[in-house]
Amino acid sequence: MVKGTPGGQSQSGHSHGHSHGGSGDCDAKPQGRALIDLKQFEEDLNKREINLIEREIKSLRIQEELDRLRPLSGLYRVVKAMATERKLDSLLETITRETQAIVKCDRCSVFVLDADKAELWTQVAQGLVGVRTIRIPLTSTAIVSHCARSGKIINIPDAYKDERFDPAVDKQTGYKTRSVLCVPMRNREGAVIGVFQVLNKLSGPFTSEDEDWLEALTAVASGLIEQAQAYAEIERFVDKTLEVLAQTIDKRDPLTAGHSVRVTNYSLLLGNSLDVVSQELDVLRYSAMMHDYGKIGVPEQILWKDGRLSPEEYATVQKHASITYELLINLPFTKRLAAVPYVASCHHEKLDGTGYYRGLKGEEIPFLSRIIAVADVFDALTSVRHYRNRMPIVKVSEILDSGKGNHFDSRCVDMFNRLPCEAVLSVMESERDRKANEDLSVFKNVSWQRLVELVAGSKPKRGEEGARETFDRLYNFGLPENYKALD
Repeated sequence: MVKGTPGGQSQSGHSHGHSHGGSGDCDAKPQGRALIDLKQFEEDLNKREINLIEREIKSLRIQEELDRLRPLSGLYRVVKAMATERKLDSLLETITRETQAIVKCDRCSVFVLDADKAELWTQVAQGLVGVRTIRIPLTSTAIVSHCARSGKIINIPDAYKDERFDPAVDKQTGYKTRSVLCVPMRNREGAVIGVFQVLNKLSGPFTSEDEDWLEALTAVASGLIEQAQAYAEIERFVDKTLEVLAQTIDKRDPLTAGHSVRVTNYSLLLGNSLDVVSQELDVLRYSAMMHDYGKIGVPEQILWKDGRLSPEEYATVQKHASITYELLINLPFTKRLAAVPYVASCHHEKLDGTGYYRGLKGEEIPFLSRIIAVADVFDALTSVRHYRNRMPIVKVSEILDSGKGNHFDSRCVDMFNRLPCEAVLSVMESERDRKANEDLSVFKNVSWQRLVELVAGSKPKRGEEGARETFDRLYNFGLPENYKALD
């Protein structure tokens, strides 16, 4: 009703009447749009919840499938590593890493049985800091020893409740062992050759499924270890055979006994310091060991001559390089070691082309032969010969340095000068019956070049006191007085 108008009442009634008529819809529409269709809303809400639940279920199923496939993918990576990797340590590290992921544990260790010493030792052990190897007597009370002796799987849910567990190990290492699973490794004959141990399942104890997976991975590790051990035996046989062959040449003359072994060890010191790759280190070892094998064709009256050789006699000695090649080329070296005959026969080549027997120059000479050349000359100069005593090491150093760039590879000479004096002297005295009873620790922080400087008269620095005097006693111990140093 509108105040002040005579028709206000009729207008009011008119408006009321319209609330039931067609024109009343205009007032009702805004109110209708604000209403919520509860039924439709409930249906939409249910659909969204259903879709969300379905997605969650799908996600869980995917995760379950991933969890199911993860061990298989780990096993695939192990097999792939076997096809591409040849180093046992690298292969076992791959196996332990994948095992850790598959069984969801904290640590893995591979113990190998040394039957001769009756002990287990770690080929690979995760979590060791500063220590690579753990050795455990086979007769000990350790769980791995129990596993190796019994040849049975040991699954311990709570280590501290098992009488076989020794808590002293945890006290020593600071590690807290909870659960333990050990599986014996067997060779093809079924004999135990080691133990695969995993520690501390991340959730709960190790399961029977974990045992199955570890057994499968243990079978792989066993095969690799057995193969590596067989290969190592072959290598030891080859090493010893070649060493004996080399020594038969050296021992034709008592003064040269041990020359091939020392040259080999000097060469390996150099090779490792020059970062020669492992495969080539094997070539270097065999080549250095056999570098003088051709001297079997040199008459003893020339080898043993007490005095300098005539040009004709020296020409005869030079033939040993070609004889070395002719003899070694007939040995059945594997493809990996096929370069040995050539490398061994090139140790008398010189960078300027004046060496023998091929007259090679510079880079034509195998780098491994250049290493052997330095080791060979150094050992010859620091050894007693029929016509002279050991040469003074200052003179030896001068000869090597003056030969850089024409006779010797500068890298090899410079690296030899940087070698630890203690290591050089250990090789120098290793095969000599005249070895003095001297403590080499005085040379611990002294390079070979620094020792030469001290012998030449350089003032000792802190920690070098007594090095020169100790070396003089060592170098000249037991030498015949009638020999004269070559100036």
